[in-house]
Amino acid sequence: MTLKSRTRNLVVSVLFLLLSSCADSINNLSKETYSAEGFSPAILAKGKMALTPTVTGSGTIEEATTIGRLLDRAMRKHFTQPGVLMEESSVSDHIRRDSALASLWNQMAPHISAHSIRGMTATRSFAQRLGVRYLFETQIQMAEIAGGAEQVRIYARIYDTKQERIVWEGIGEGRGYEKLVFPSTPATFRVVADTAVKGLVSQLYGR
Repeated sequence: MTLKSRTRNLVVSVLFLLLSSCADSINNLSKETYSAEGFSPAILAKGKMALTPTVTGSGTIEEATTIGRLLDRAMRKHFTQPGVLMEESSVSDHIRRDSALASLWNQMAPHISAHSIRGMTATRSFAQRLGVRYLFETQIQMAEIAGGAEQVRIYARIYDTKQERIVWEGIGEGRGYEKLVFPSTPATFRVVADTAVKGLVSQLYGR
């Protein structure tokens, strides 16, 4: 092996190690944007919480459904006591079966956004009909190929019906490549959405 070849291999190896070490920061751009004074995620396990269906926003129904399944799985790990967490799949079933609940959902869903707090009356009634105190609401803000990588951004907020206010907001954002070296190849939506969901939940729970 020539000196030139050894040098090239060394550079490639160093580059690979650098890319591997910063992969999380490259791919996970999640952040907490707001937390009310006195709020702690520990209180969520003391009252019942429901994960509402992810609003499509700039995504598709299939993408919102995928995010819902990933959120169910990620949040389930933090609720070991049975009956405290109502998963998104269960809430969706309730909406399909209950016309009054569906009507309330149609009123509140368009306002699940970082830019809107309308529809809160319907939100309170929706939570009461489900028999929960907290609602964990999500919307897809971004689902696209940008800069050569799949990017997914999820906005989330927690609404406390007892206080009648939003007590937490966060962004779960992921981007990813199947390979980083030129020519780069975007990762699949599900892989990147999983990064975004895990990033969102880690922001809520502080790890």
